[in-house]
Amino acid sequence: MKKILVFVMMLTALMAGAQEKAQYRVTYDCDAQYGAQRKVYRWHLDIAQKSAVFYSPNNRGREKVLDEVVNENDVASVMVRLRSIKNEFPNPNPLEVLVEAAGEGRYTYLNDISSNKMWYEEKLPQMSWEMTGRDTIVCGYACLQAKARVYGRDWTVWFAPEIPLSYGPYVLGGLPGLILDAEDADGLFHFTAVGLEQDPADAAVELARKGEAVKCTRKKYMALREKANGQSFNEKLRELGTGNIKVVRVVSEDGKDIDLNESRPKQNYLDLE
Repeated sequence: MKKILVFVMMLTALMAGAQEKAQYRVTYDCDAQYGAQRKVYRWHLDIAQKSAVFYSPNNRGREKVLDEVVNENDVASVMVRLRSIKNEFPNPNPLEVLVEAAGEGRYTYLNDISSNKMWYEEKLPQMSWEMTGRDTIVCGYACLQAKARVYGRDWTVWFAPEIPLSYGPYVLGGLPGLILDAEDADGLFHFTAVGLEQDPADAAVELARKGEAVKCTRKKYMALREKANGQSFNEKLRELGTGNIKVVRVVSEDGKDIDLNESRPKQNYLDLE
């Protein structure tokens, strides 16, 4: 379905400041296989004059509800609300990325490792885009194809020159147009724009809950993520310091028992190195 959005690129209409307000929002659906099952994840890319933030609206909505039920005294109401979260906010993902001046600046990365929120700041990776000469239509816009290797993954993207915003999903960007479609060579992640809008309401371009996260380096983050990837439930519980608490049973979403000592399937990530 063709999505129509008129972009009025007037710098005088953009407000500069430490905390920018989003002027544009791109909604992506990502058909992805992070774990054993393939799922569709909803993402937002909120873009201001000097920065953009990429995040999961379902994760932000879920965390807001969890904050609300913490102070609820009615146990029955709490249980009803918790059961509704899965349907109300499907497939939440804690990843958030704040990008400065796409293609030339830095980015701040926020994510969870087990139950710990962590963040780091890093210079944007070099993206040597190769134009293929191919074209197509995405979300109603004429797009050109480009390819590049970013953090160990080979990406093929389609960008729209008529939308002069050099951003895209995750840290992808630096092209002369907004990236509307991106897929890695292994077919694990496929982002497709499904909506574009101007001046989204109450959209500050910032990371949510950064103040609750622990700062580290990218190198440290990658090492901790690798250590946690595939850990059994008992290994995770030991790291959480559960002390004398003994967990006797864990079940999957479909009600099947999970072996507490069995290593869990390894997760896939947008970056490999």
